[in-house]
Amino acid sequence: MKYTREEEEKYLSECKDIIRTNIARFEFDDISMSSEIKEMFDHFHDDNPEMYTQLANLTTMHDMVAKALRKSRRAFTKPYFGRIDYLDRETAKKDSLYIGKQSVMKNNTTLVVIDWRAPVSTVYYESQLGECSYAIPEGKQRPIDLTLKRTYEIDEKGLIDYYDTDVVANDELLTKYLAKNKEQVLSEIIATIQKEQNDIIRKTPFHNVIVQGVAGSGKTTVAMHRISYIMYNYSERFRPSEFYVIGSNKMLLTYITGVLPDLDVDAINQMTLDHFFELLLTDELDKKKYRILKNTREEMGENKAFSEYKGSLSWLNDLEAYVRIMEHAIIPSESVSFDEEVLYSAHEFKEFMKNNRSWSTQEKIDSLNQRLMNRLKNYLSMKEREYEKEELRLIYKKYQNRYGAKKWNVPMQKIYLDFALHKYEKAEGTIRSGLEHLISNLQKKETVLDVYDLASLLFLKRKVKETAIMEDADHIVVDEAQDYGVMVFAAIKTAIPKCTFTIMGDVSQNINYDSGMNDWESLRKTVFDEEQDYFGILAKSYRNTIEISDYAGKVLKHCSFETYKTEPIIRHGREVEIIHVNREDELVTESVKVLSQWENAGFDTMAVICRDTKECEAVRKQLGRYLKVNEGDLAETVFSKGIMVLPIHLTKGLEFDTVLLWNPESGVYPVTDANAKLLYVAATRALHELTLICHGKLSGLLDEKQKEL
Repeated sequence: MKYTREEEEKYLSECKDIIRTNIARFEFDDISMSSEIKEMFDHFHDDNPEMYTQLANLTTMHDMVAKALRKSRRAFTKPYFGRIDYLDRETAKKDSLYIGKQSVMKNNTTLVVIDWRAPVSTVYYESQLGECSYAIPEGKQRPIDLTLKRTYEIDEKGLIDYYDTDVVANDELLTKYLAKNKEQVLSEIIATIQKEQNDIIRKTPFHNVIVQGVAGSGKTTVAMHRISYIMYNYSERFRPSEFYVIGSNKMLLTYITGVLPDLDVDAINQMTLDHFFELLLTDELDKKKYRILKNTREEMGENKAFSEYKGSLSWLNDLEAYVRIMEHAIIPSESVSFDEEVLYSAHEFKEFMKNNRSWSTQEKIDSLNQRLMNRLKNYLSMKEREYEKEELRLIYKKYQNRYGAKKWNVPMQKIYLDFALHKYEKAEGTIRSGLEHLISNLQKKETVLDVYDLASLLFLKRKVKETAIMEDADHIVVDEAQDYGVMVFAAIKTAIPKCTFTIMGDVSQNINYDSGMNDWESLRKTVFDEEQDYFGILAKSYRNTIEISDYAGKVLKHCSFETYKTEPIIRHGREVEIIHVNREDELVTESVKVLSQWENAGFDTMAVICRDTKECEAVRKQLGRYLKVNEGDLAETVFSKGIMVLPIHLTKGLEFDTVLLWNPESGVYPVTDANAKLLYVAATRALHELTLICHGKLSGLLDEKQKEL
């Protein structure tokens, strides 16, 4: 039955009354439990284990009540965003379900709103009216006839409007949402998840998922909702403490994970990739002797060819080959005898090393020592003579560590340096030059390490030292994954083989052109299982206006590499504006005019995007004389309203109402693939308006008259 507006308003009112009652009950329980916990603490005795158990149980219950209270308060303003009516073809029962960010219970058995992550909710996102089905927990498909799919606009004042749609969240509805400010967009995003996005969100977490998504395709949104979906449906298998969200910088992490509490996700790990590696290498790194390279690779003194090599699988393959050389040098391979009895032959040793190549060096040493001791004890037990205890002790002591010590004590950084020295001996040209810089750096008192050095150390730790599989993470979500070379993911996969990944990125936005990924082939076919794991493409862009999207797309046409086609939704805005100034000082005065106009127009988030950190600091200082500009250490900057002056690399994954691209002239951005990707990133940050201001000749990448490469 299709409710009228009057009936819909009545249902909303009744639903809010239920939530209001729930809030009152949870508030009462919260206060009561807090008081009871305080009372127990005041009279707590260490020698009373029963009281300790009661306190622990009460604290757990209080946490559950506090969480339920937070969820109910969040649900009150907008209890639901969608509804489906259907006939269950197995039971012949008709049902009408309202769908919200979280479920709402009238009592212990009656649901008035179901959670968007529930299996049946996928019908709302993916199915057309008519015969369809959804997967139930047993893995079977439940057949239904879908008769109604409705989407609601609700705010604190009540029901604004509703739409009956065959496919939810069409372009017209999306356009309406995207015209709002950023906070409103995030609050509505669950209602507008598209079929292809929902499909990725609900993929099994027991396989790896790689997503190529064009700028503005909702990659980050999909990733955050996927986390929420996994935590809701697989809570017994995936613990928050072993779930990691990896971002390229702190600002991006704050920006993308800010929505997680609203998605009912708490206590998961959020960190940059270098911090993740540091965590896994805690026992290998002396914090007084190294520092992490954050933003630029120039400091490493690495050339293009060496950067490509260091970020590739060839680098890891060569590391592994060096481990084999090291093992050959330190583990005795000759036959071991007692008296005239061969306990373990050279041939057996060779076969053992061949059959256990995946084991770490320490695992091989331990196993060889154990096998030898078993052979020795067995041989001695069959001898006719009896050995004195002291005699046996001396024999065992001589043989027990024949293949190496029980504990590995050579630092991974020492092995890494030895590897670099080994490669340097036979290297030539630019690779030799890059290795020379690496060796010099590793020999300094304070070593500068980048993510590839850390990945190499982690790889060595697993291949050399570890005697058990590392299980530090169950699932890792990586945003902006294209900025890292494939070797990074191979190193993690080697170290934590049971961990699964959700990898989101866009190879057209790889700002680390030399060392990052410019295609997904190696990752899909070599690191992961191409047949078992999922590779998806999100081609539709929901961020930019048609005018901005078309302009950014022309930048990529100057590139020599293959790009993925963008399909923007139909949302028009102002044409991209290009301001040419005659004098350098006019860059500031004209920029102030543009930014002031945007402020007066009511735009909340405005970005002035510069080439690098140095230029960014100078521009921020100049503009700050005339306008209120967000200040602070760029490394610690958080996304905020107002005017932000940022280098391109820090805008990755972010979006702003408006963007002013600072002085993209030809000398700063010559026509190269790497610069095309940088400018594409900058241009696609803008939701509504994009302006370029330039002193001198505009980069050929932004000039439509420039010939393509």
